[in-house]
Amino acid sequence: MILNKDIRIKTDRLVLQPVDELYIDDINTCFTAEVTRYMPFNPDGDRNDILVFVQESKKMLLKNTDLVMVTLDYNNSFMGCCGIHNITEESVELGLWLKKSAQGLGLGTEIIVSLIEFLENNFTFQYIMYPVDQENIASRKIPEKLGFTLFKKYQKNKSPSSFLNILEYRKYYSV
Repeated sequence: MILNKDIRIKTDRLVLQPVDELYIDDINTCFTAEVTRYMPFNPDGDRNDILVFVQESKKMLLKNTDLVMVTLDYNNSFMGCCGIHNITEESVELGLWLKKSAQGLGLGTEIIVSLIEFLENNFTFQYIMYPVDQENIASRKIPEKLGFTLFKKYQKNKSPSSFLNILEYRKYYSV
């Protein structure tokens, strides 16, 4: 499948669509230190960082390697971002983050289920990866309840003086 800016994925409560400059301020406001606690990012509120992120996401979309999306509710309110990354014939990687007020509502599972369905219907690959920090219990529940298995553990730098303990879950498909 060729990725494009017009892709829309609808769930029971959300619409996922490719990230765009329209959402820079929403992302910048909601991408807080608390939200990124278990992510390899340390946001500092610099709007230009988000602009670069959006521009790079659009380039990767054109290269057909990544689909970074905003998640909106049906009132068009920004809820967070999600993505399908490093798309190859071997594997794809899923990721997501939700603004603080959208956490704990089951939206993460809803998003990941919809991304998996999109992938299964449009791509061929051997497995899906879902990396998550070991301490992020809520996010760990998503791959565990969706039939992913723990593949490996590794450390990833968060800053020069701290790191994350990543659990990489995988879901395999027969070739």
